[in-house]
Amino acid sequence: MTKVVVFSDGAARGNPNGPGGYGALVRFTDASGRVFEREYSQGFAVTTNNRMELLAAIVALENLRQPCEVDLYSDSKYLVDAFNEDWMSYWRTHEFHNKKGDLIKNDLLWRRLAALTERHSVTFHWVKGHSGHPENERCDHLATSAADGDELYLDDGGDLLDPKPAPERGEAGAVDWRTADPYEMIARLHSGAVSDERFEDWIMSHKAYAEDVAKAQKAMEEAFREWLENYDSGDEG
Repeated sequence: MTKVVVFSDGAARGNPNGPGGYGALVRFTDASGRVFEREYSQGFAVTTNNRMELLAAIVALENLRQPCEVDLYSDSKYLVDAFNEDWMSYWRTHEFHNKKGDLIKNDLLWRRLAALTERHSVTFHWVKGHSGHPENERCDHLATSAADGDELYLDDGGDLLDPKPAPERGEAGAVDWRTADPYEMIARLHSGAVSDERFEDWIMSHKAYAEDVAKAQKAMEEAFREWLENYDSGDEG
């Protein structure tokens, strides 16, 4: 098997449920000692750090064209311990449910990753984040730059196989995801850009709503109605 080294990292601003991104570095050294590297990164409008950590590893492994022997380095215990502490073996035999019988969080991303570890022989290594590890710092820069960038995508809470671009400022119904008023942001989430489950998670995670869910629901409904009245669908006539 071809030997490859992967470094991966995820980031989220205001985690959970802020803008986020992933960064990954794939390194291959051929028989003559020549080093080949490829970087991957992408930003998402509303996501979590854990989801980006998983996606970083997934994207790196999915871009390997043939089965490889992989050493994967990450600062995410969430990712590394799932394999090194043998959580994954249990999840696989229990249809990705935990010992309480509940479906694990981010199960669709875990399923993607599990399939990749069957194709490749992957050894997971944990590295301490922000400790001067060159490749980890490089991936962190890729992830945070993607999160802070303008080309963001929508995280619907699913497998992220084909994410849709987030609206840009100036588009009909668009919003700046990093600075928007929470009510305005919720209205757009409720428009169908993300799943109902993801939408509820966002509401409950925001401090302003956690204090008064009833008030939040009313404000959300009012904002959504106002947005629908002012939304320009682009239809003629």
